[in-house]
Amino acid sequence: MSTKKNFIYNSLLGLTNVLVPVITFPYVSRILGPEGIGLTSFAISLATTFIVLASLGIPIYGIREVAKVKDDKERLSKTFSELLAIHFIWSFIVLIIFSVWLMFTKTYQNELIIKYLSFIHIFASVGLINWFYQGVEQYKFISIINFISKILAIVLLFVLVKKPEDYWVYYLIIVLSNFVSVLISVFYSFNFVRFKFVGFNFKLHLKPIIILFSTQLAISIYVNLDVIMLKYFSEIEQVGYYSAAIRIVKILLIIITSLGVVLIPKISTFIKEKKTIEVKQLIEKSINFVLILSFPVVVILCILSKKIIKLFAGIEFVEAHILVKLLSPLIIIIGLANIFALQILVPSNKEKKYMYAVLIALLVNIVLNGILIPVLDSKGAVIATILTELTGLIITFFYSKALINFKFPIKKAIQYALISSILLPLSVLISTFVTNDIWYLVVFLICSGCVYGLFLLVLKDVFFIENMVNPIIFKLKGNK
Repeated sequence: MSTKKNFIYNSLLGLTNVLVPVITFPYVSRILGPEGIGLTSFAISLATTFIVLASLGIPIYGIREVAKVKDDKERLSKTFSELLAIHFIWSFIVLIIFSVWLMFTKTYQNELIIKYLSFIHIFASVGLINWFYQGVEQYKFISIINFISKILAIVLLFVLVKKPEDYWVYYLIIVLSNFVSVLISVFYSFNFVRFKFVGFNFKLHLKPIIILFSTQLAISIYVNLDVIMLKYFSEIEQVGYYSAAIRIVKILLIIITSLGVVLIPKISTFIKEKKTIEVKQLIEKSINFVLILSFPVVVILCILSKKIIKLFAGIEFVEAHILVKLLSPLIIIIGLANIFALQILVPSNKEKKYMYAVLIALLVNIVLNGILIPVLDSKGAVIATILTELTGLIITFFYSKALINFKFPIKKAIQYALISSILLPLSVLISTFVTNDIWYLVVFLICSGCVYGLFLLVLKDVFFIENMVNPIIFKLKGNK
């Protein structure tokens, strides 16, 4: 399947993941309030940390290894079976570690349902084999199965979650929708592979898996550490405010980073075939893609933060709009960091360099969270997160630049930033004529897109014209 089709399906996947929180979070935040959202966000963050611990880095390593053998069914079956078996065995050990953690920290002493759901949440993650489907470039299936599970979650959410005490039902729905995805994904995989029970060569995978595992665990810790430390060092409401703000930013990040996952198998193949020029072209295109989208998104997010948080989470969360503004640079930082880490270092078998970058970032995160959260609450968590991700970006950039001599378009970045700044006076102008919040959002977003695109056309931005305008014109002509 072509890269363009994969990108379209992955974009649809991203769009689904964007629309579902947009549809559900405004409802659930108003029902559960900051405390209920805080409790469920903590449960999800803690379980996610142990899910990454159980995954052993396979979600990234698996894409690369499956992509290498996807045309040989025998080797594909063997690789898939080995990785799934490793994941399954290690997950049992992780569940024991999780039990010990809960016992010694006395977490969930009064929340037995949340505790048992967390066990199911962690163990079911073994069957979330998107890495396999990404490796064989079956993005259409991933998009369909994700859509089905999300629709199920939406329906159950609106039917079952009716009062603040239903926070555990909300978590149950999340776990259940994941479980449905697991069952379908595992059974559908038999169309591509035959699971083998003998002849395993675990030793072949252990070294790269352990390196990527260390990396992914470190990432998971510092991604979820802010929520966990807020729970232990601040008020549960602060967890709710922070969770609402970071969720908005992560929704937008799904769109910005959608191209990156699609390109991992392609770049892995090019690197294996030593096609340096093609790799360089793909990397430079990815960087331009992130820059052209992320700058206007950051500006728009800063302008609309208060209105978005009121609409998205409700008036109880209005305090979180400052956090949204502070977190908005993450869209640029993480967007670029994903390119350097996942599109250059991992496909180039430089997992160790990726691990070093993440471990340094983790150390920064732990120190800053420990210092800032007790003093600044959720704002401290935000500052720690921004500086952590920036640290990772800087390190992975220099590692990547030493491997592939790509050009970073500094002039283009400045150009996109300057054009995006025009949206500030545009927002003031529109606000004088449109006072209703929802209509203001609609009008401003449409006008922003038109103004930004018009300036890019006037300045004859080659990337915009070749990759965004021309494909649309070609498609329209083809339909006539």
